[in-house]
Amino acid sequence: MMGTAFAAASPVKTFADTLYIEAWLKPGQKLTLPDAEERGLYVAKGKLRAGGTEVPEYSMAVLAAHEGVTVEAIEDTRLALVGGEPLGRRFIEWNFVSSRKERIEQAKDDWQNRRFPIVPGDKEDYIPLPG
Repeated sequence: MMGTAFAAASPVKTFADTLYIEAWLKPGQKLTLPDAEERGLYVAKGKLRAGGTEVPEYSMAVLAAHEGVTVEAIEDTRLALVGGEPLGRRFIEWNFVSSRKERIEQAKDDWQNRRFPIVPGDKEDYIPLPG
């Protein structure tokens, strides 16, 4: 979907070495994952085994930067692999992620004062900022 993997390159413009793929695996099918400094594997459906550890449906596994990591589907599995080069330190608070804490504070203020655009088709729901 994005980045370079399996000798293919997406036309999507990226600003860092990026990896974002989706795969469907049948039970017993194995997939050797592309190498990347940082990788997260999300199981959207099914269950798989990664390095001897089962990763169940709706779970994310953060993978070490080892080369040649292979996963095996235990049942019909849909997965997403995201990663790439490290982007530096990030701060996370609720749904906000930034490399600068002051940007998160601004986002929190914007959210509380409803300066974010409304999600199309969702004019009724507003989730207050936690805490």
